[in-house]
Amino acid sequence: MTYSHNSAKSSQAGLGESCPDQSCRQGTGFKPLMLATAIALSMNLMTGHSFAAQPLTDAETTAAFHKSQQNSSQNNAQNQIYQMTPIVVQAEKDDIIPFGQSVLNQKAIDRYQANNVAQLLDHMPGVGSAGSPRPGGQTINILGMGGVEDVPITLDDSVKSFDKYRQGSVFIEPEILKKITVDKGPHNVEVGNGGFGGKVTLETKDATDLLEAGQKVGALLKYSRFSNNQQNTYTGAVYGQSENALLDGMFYYTNRDSGDVKRPDGSRFLYSAQQQDTYLAKLNIHPAESQKITLNAMQSGHDGWEPFAAMRDQDAVPTEADIKKYGYEGAWKRRLVYRDQKDQSYSAAYELNPESNPYINLKAIASYSKTEQHDKRLPSVTASASTLGNESWVTYTNTAFKLSNISDIETGYGTHKLKLGAQYQKMQQNSLLYDKTNSKKPDYNFGYYEPNYMPAGHQQMLSAFIEDQYQLNDVTITPSLRYDHITNTGKPNRAPRYNDPGAGHDYSSKTYTGWSPRLALAWKQADYLTWFANISKTWRAPRIDEQYYVQSAMTSVPATSRYLLPEKMLALRLGNEMNFDDLFADDDHLQVRLTYYRNRGGDEIFRNRSTFCKAQAENNAKGGNGSIKDCNGKYHHGFYRNVTDYTIKAYEAELFYNQPMWFTGLTYSYIRGQRDNSPVNPWFDQKTWMTDIPPKKATATLGVNVPEHHLTMGWRGIFVAAQDRSLSDNDKSIAASSFSLPKTKGYSLHGVYADWQPVGEKGPRLNLSIDNLFNRDYKMYLGEYMTGTGRDYKLSISQRF
Repeated sequence: MTYSHNSAKSSQAGLGESCPDQSCRQGTGFKPLMLATAIALSMNLMTGHSFAAQPLTDAETTAAFHKSQQNSSQNNAQNQIYQMTPIVVQAEKDDIIPFGQSVLNQKAIDRYQANNVAQLLDHMPGVGSAGSPRPGGQTINILGMGGVEDVPITLDDSVKSFDKYRQGSVFIEPEILKKITVDKGPHNVEVGNGGFGGKVTLETKDATDLLEAGQKVGALLKYSRFSNNQQNTYTGAVYGQSENALLDGMFYYTNRDSGDVKRPDGSRFLYSAQQQDTYLAKLNIHPAESQKITLNAMQSGHDGWEPFAAMRDQDAVPTEADIKKYGYEGAWKRRLVYRDQKDQSYSAAYELNPESNPYINLKAIASYSKTEQHDKRLPSVTASASTLGNESWVTYTNTAFKLSNISDIETGYGTHKLKLGAQYQKMQQNSLLYDKTNSKKPDYNFGYYEPNYMPAGHQQMLSAFIEDQYQLNDVTITPSLRYDHITNTGKPNRAPRYNDPGAGHDYSSKTYTGWSPRLALAWKQADYLTWFANISKTWRAPRIDEQYYVQSAMTSVPATSRYLLPEKMLALRLGNEMNFDDLFADDDHLQVRLTYYRNRGGDEIFRNRSTFCKAQAENNAKGGNGSIKDCNGKYHHGFYRNVTDYTIKAYEAELFYNQPMWFTGLTYSYIRGQRDNSPVNPWFDQKTWMTDIPPKKATATLGVNVPEHHLTMGWRGIFVAAQDRSLSDNDKSIAASSFSLPKTKGYSLHGVYADWQPVGEKGPRLNLSIDNLFNRDYKMYLGEYMTGTGRDYKLSISQRF
């Protein structure tokens, strides 16, 4: 049963049943009044005024009608820029109710024809991409938080955690995906050790997603062409299902081959070309009706000449002298690395869900993922260790296991859905560079050592959680509790310079333990209106880089940071969701969601820079020349420390209207983040703006359906406000400016698209789109003033056999 107003009274009257009041005889004229009443009711409750809501119909009739209409509403919603997961009662769900989730379905993924996952998520409020258009140069920012620890990403339950210096964190080929789910905020009990911004869940295609009704064996061919970077994408797949549906499996292959990305002014991001191969194999086994075994394997890789810092623009341009000496191409390659990157994920899952036993819905998942980069420069080049020297090897490996069970328990005082779970996760990072400049120095191990700023080591997490979704009439109460036991272990550096106990280089293990209580509430005030709220208190341990970053003994902060406290987060989410079916016309659907977030962070882990103690800060505040000498050695000697607290507030409004012939949508997000002090001076007596807060953003879409021609077409726009806040607005120090991003002007981007099957459902499917239709020149704030990409004509043709 969805919480929506479905014109139940009009339907009853049409069947000859009695009408309980005069309102059901008003036809569609009554329904806009219901929408206005719902919005007014929301405002009244927010301001403390009372409102007496009368029942629309008896519960059994409403439930039956809602259930019959649910599929119609979901079908109408397929064309939205993304889908808001409707809040439903627990009886129809295999899992706990997800509040506030946003989902990109297969149709949306195909329509965007994105180069990367971050680009796909840019159309959601409160979600943005940071970085560059280069291969692997993107990270995901949710609610103003963009670190790998703040936005965990999983692919078919395999954890992805690449965190290399100046590189992106997302390398997944969008072509293999069928669904992307975004949770905003740290409100998911299955996410521990961070996830303050939210979680991104990626799901790959299955054979059953591609098979037509009654088909047992099939194949897919697809070709895509993008004009901006002359990109060609070739996709092929074979898939099948056994006669008795015992087995289904698929093999999927994609090759993405492109040139350099073009800017709006016609120039190009040199060496941004991409050539990537991706392989996906999947097998589902159904030993019995209540059991399922799933085996997944994904591999991808690309190689080529690239700038070392994939997230940045052209920050390594050759000089005129080098061009004259080495030639244009030779001079450029002296500033580049030849990068060989490989990414792989494997998972095995078992599900047991006997229909006759409501106490067993068991899921066990084992996963393994590995991402590695090997960078090599020309032999004649002498490169700095700050950019990983002349050659480097970096590998991030994740091993995980999760076991959970959900029990449905009926009582005389409501129903319970009880989830119990345990998790194991090990994140291991290995790094090695060859530093040609120090190849003859014993204290640098003759040039082969771990980068001091990217140490090797592993983090191991053991966790248990419990969550109880209790439903009593129209109220759902979901308390949960999670326990995490986390151990960080560093690996001693090969270079004696960075493995000196006298300098405080201690790579021994450090353990953090703690509880994360959460509470979720939902109240179905009326069939069309649901209120929801979450409050969560959670934490994260330092990452390996933060704990074991070192410098040499001659510096002011040479030591490892084993004294670090875990970061803390108290997060609040409040909102309501309104759903109306048959509001202005038959088979239409209106969905509105309003959400407020407040995240209060504490003991933030930040670099130990500029001002090291209170005495130094007071000396500077009085106009003196404060220095580290004022501290008399009484300060943290590691490269990281805990600073003071911060607050992030966010407001979101989402509205989607769908009917069989046309659809539209509007979203708006505003995020505001302030620290209590300055991150480079915890004793600063003013609040300062947080750096990674994106500007205000609105999106809009309008489209039409022409069912008789199997055609959908439309327009979409993204409207981004100016970002005129900076850390250096209040803290004028040089250190503060180094952590500030350039301010940016506002801009708007427009695009058009069309999905068409010209010869019917069995024929080829065409996706056409134009991104940045007016070739608008713009700068992205989270991209560190990165220039946006120019106009791009996109075409894909796919055919199933």
